[in-house]
Amino acid sequence: MTVQEAKLSSAQEVLVLDAEVNVLKGVESVLLEAGLTVTALVLPERARDQILNRFFSVVLCDLDTPSLDGAIDFIRFVRDKSPLTVVIAMSRRTSFDVVAPAFRAGAADVMPENRDSVLALRDRVLRAARDVQSALGRDQLLGEFAETNDDLVRKLMALSARATELEDKLLSTDGEQSSAVSRLGALHLLVVDDQPDLVAALAKALPGDKGWRLQHAQSGGEALDIATQIPPQILVARESLPDLTGSMVVKTIKASVPGLVAMLFVPPTGAKDGEVKMVDQSRLHTLIPRFRSAADLVAQLSDVRDALQRQARERRYVKIFQTQYLELLQRCQRLQKQLESLGTEKK
Repeated sequence: MTVQEAKLSSAQEVLVLDAEVNVLKGVESVLLEAGLTVTALVLPERARDQILNRFFSVVLCDLDTPSLDGAIDFIRFVRDKSPLTVVIAMSRRTSFDVVAPAFRAGAADVMPENRDSVLALRDRVLRAARDVQSALGRDQLLGEFAETNDDLVRKLMALSARATELEDKLLSTDGEQSSAVSRLGALHLLVVDDQPDLVAALAKALPGDKGWRLQHAQSGGEALDIATQIPPQILVARESLPDLTGSMVVKTIKASVPGLVAMLFVPPTGAKDGEVKMVDQSRLHTLIPRFRSAADLVAQLSDVRDALQRQARERRYVKIFQTQYLELLQRCQRLQKQLESLGTEKK
């Protein structure tokens, strides 16, 4: 049972606080006969404990229990700890200096405390309990509507994803590129290295017919010129270059190319392994701690391409989803806002 359901199930519970036992018993009897569940208490301390541990739709409190100031503090306590609870004060005195502080503290009403007003008090409590139950039921329905709407969105997005995946499988069966790959296009890879060996190995392992477009820059300055004309999607830069550091090249290009995947590498030398790091914003993350050959870097670049393809596919999911179901979702959102506004007006 949810918290909202628990409150809804106890929306007919009333707490009565009055230091005069005779009055307390009389009010309790009348409310019990009306079909309400009643907790009758003499001590404010016990009433506070009950408020902290249970939900009451209505709290009835005497303005002289234990004193006017004490009763006002109790009303504030109830309104703070249980905002949905309706507080109705009872008093034998109806002067402004007694009634006004109760309303300012959050009481919904101040009822006369005498024999002639018993039925009016009962009816006022019943009306308040019904209003609370109605508000809780309305809130519960709004919550269920929101959950159903979210579930609908998830299922429709999953349906769009399955449709796209099925299309990609059919295209691959026919020997055509999937929609994600065709939208991704050839990946522009810029390698900055003043030595030819790594570039030659990458060019052989990542040819154009496999969706790669490799460009080679032998210096940092040349890399900046190339990136200005044709922004790369992936940048692999040697840390030690003839003119600039690889870090400076990466930082400069990354600042002007949103979404750039950038890597810095130190090549292996003799028996000593090299290292490849991924540049994420201003941080470096070790990608290949033991860089020994071009094959290690090819594997990482292939993983990057797969990740970019997944992103392209997900973007297409969203686009299909928006195209097919946007009007339906907008109608659901408008309906939810209308229901929420109706609930606010009634409160």
